[in-house]
Amino acid sequence: MSQRSGFARGAISRRKLLAISAASIISSGALRSARAASTDELYAAAKKEGKLVWRCGHLDRPAMQAVNDAFVKTYPGIEMDSIWQTGEVTYTRIQQDQKSGVNEVDVFGTSNPGHWRLIKKLNQLAPFQTSGAGMLSPLFQNVDPDNAFRAAGVEVVIIDYRTDKGVKPPTKWTDFLNPEWDNKLTLGSPAFSGDVVNWTIAMLDKYGDSFLTELAKRNPKVGRSILGTGTDILAGERMVGHGVDANTFLLKSGGNPIDVQFPEDDAIFALGYTGILRNAPHPNAARLFMEFNDSTEYSAAMASAYRFPIRTDVPHALGLKLAELKSYKSSLERLADGTAEAVAKWRSAMGM
Repeated sequence: MSQRSGFARGAISRRKLLAISAASIISSGALRSARAASTDELYAAAKKEGKLVWRCGHLDRPAMQAVNDAFVKTYPGIEMDSIWQTGEVTYTRIQQDQKSGVNEVDVFGTSNPGHWRLIKKLNQLAPFQTSGAGMLSPLFQNVDPDNAFRAAGVEVVIIDYRTDKGVKPPTKWTDFLNPEWDNKLTLGSPAFSGDVVNWTIAMLDKYGDSFLTELAKRNPKVGRSILGTGTDILAGERMVGHGVDANTFLLKSGGNPIDVQFPEDDAIFALGYTGILRNAPHPNAARLFMEFNDSTEYSAAMASAYRFPIRTDVPHALGLKLAELKSYKSSLERLADGTAEAVAKWRSAMGM
């Protein structure tokens, strides 16, 4: 893996503490099932390119590292240059490269649907249909009719909270508005995080603009990435926040005093999307990575970091099932059309 990856070594050691691993989810025989001849040909062409450059904002670092490791193990001979950044930073960098004619990124991902409609309209994506799409859970199928981009995971936005301070967590999102949470809340920002875009639009659609203005009265700490809320809670700066299920479960698995509350008024599903750039310098490696995304190896890697697998034949680390969660998911069209307005309303309410 490239030295530029920037993955936190502490996060990797925590991942190794997980109760399950990719090897224990699926037998080694299944993981090494025969690849289709077309995939073998793609692998041979990708090995000649020798490298894949991946920029991602819809996974956290431990999940991205798990996927990185699984890919290079499954397809040895291909170097992987992986960097995690927030979705907005990832997208902005891609657009800067496109405008300046810099072609260094093969595959990128964010959870902000507005990015994908625009970049598709600009003809910056290389459509590709994978051979394993039929094995995906329904939530992840047929995201784009032209196969210009696809779903590669889901962030489940939940309530995360401190467990060792006698805190009785909110059970609903509307509980955040109660004065008892004054100076105790930590939030990400929709100006930087696609997951928070999903959450903000859901709150606006469910409860109206007054939700944000009332939320601001609680004087929440507002950071950038939604992943920062867990850090704030463990540092003792705040007691409760909106967080991501996998990141919180991962922190908990390391013995930290933090846990997940699935809200009674819906966990928010924020799909992560991925695509190949049309001017990718390693196009065969990029297509191979898309094939890998639909494989058992990829879903097993996701599960090893407490993510929901995208395939139907790989279980979640804790036995959770997406279909059984009380959830809310905005349409891609609503998210694409509403992101700018949601960010503006957020900034106005929070005084930013």
